[in-house]
Amino acid sequence: MANPKYDVQKEYINITNYSPFCHINEVSQEYREKPFELPFIFRFFEERPVHPDTFHDLKLNENEIIRKKLVFPTSSFRTMYEPEENICYKVPLLRKITRCVRDLQPIQMKRSERASVLLENNKFEGFQFVPEECHYADDPIFNFIIRKMPETEVFPWFYVISSQKFNSDFEINCMSQIIKSWMFLASKGIYLESPHTQNFLVDNNSTAYYRDLSDIRVFKAKSHEDEILLPVYYGRVQTTIGEDLAVIFDRCICNQNLDHLFRYGTKLGEREKKNLKELIESEIKKYGLPFPEYSMDFSKDIPSPKTPEKRELVYWRKFN
Repeated sequence: MANPKYDVQKEYINITNYSPFCHINEVSQEYREKPFELPFIFRFFEERPVHPDTFHDLKLNENEIIRKKLVFPTSSFRTMYEPEENICYKVPLLRKITRCVRDLQPIQMKRSERASVLLENNKFEGFQFVPEECHYADDPIFNFIIRKMPETEVFPWFYVISSQKFNSDFEINCMSQIIKSWMFLASKGIYLESPHTQNFLVDNNSTAYYRDLSDIRVFKAKSHEDEILLPVYYGRVQTTIGEDLAVIFDRCICNQNLDHLFRYGTKLGEREKKNLKELIESEIKKYGLPFPEYSMDFSKDIPSPKTPEKRELVYWRKFN
């Protein structure tokens, strides 16, 4: 099958409140939902893309531009799709989006590289990840990542939910695959820390593709290489392994996937809710994951650094 061009227009039909902080966005309007020319300059022995907002912020010399490529911003504005090669460029963007300024520090890229190794060594049917090729510079403002898009038709998971153009079986199959993938990886000590709807693509076979490898975490470093993947609150806040599970699963899979799915899902009802709750219960039992009888979330009173705290148990883990 020929590699189809990704329909980037579907990136712009997003869930309006995919994150509690999604209203924070300092990116120039002209670079959000329409194509623009991405400039490249030669620095540190190779051509490097520089986001136009960053180019202006740094007051770089336009005479340094050696070429430009037409790109399309995705829902993550510092990640841009280039249709000719079917790749995405992820670059530093010195504007605040949600919690923080979106730079691209070496530690983020090293996390991506280590996470790629762990995922490659722990494959699961129906789960893929979008490969990332990291390009380092002596000055991190010129770091960038190339993501190689899947060689099949894929859709943003939030588009499937918000557009309501897909049948209920497909929606439930995709959600089930996301749950099963998360639980399997958790059983291997690998955690998709930010598995909100923006970080998943799905294909026509309900295969889930994770597309932000720097958000992979471990709660126990099995090697020196894994230490870079420990959560930022480790060593500052005391938590159990079960609480760590709940920090991610209850906050993201439940509140930012399941809740959104049923808020938008006009074709879904109590039967589908019951089936997904039973799936969650059976997956937890299958892998013996020690979830607590309460939920966890990051404190909204302390937006940075992230601080997990107890919450009432989410609906999706209230089992009879």
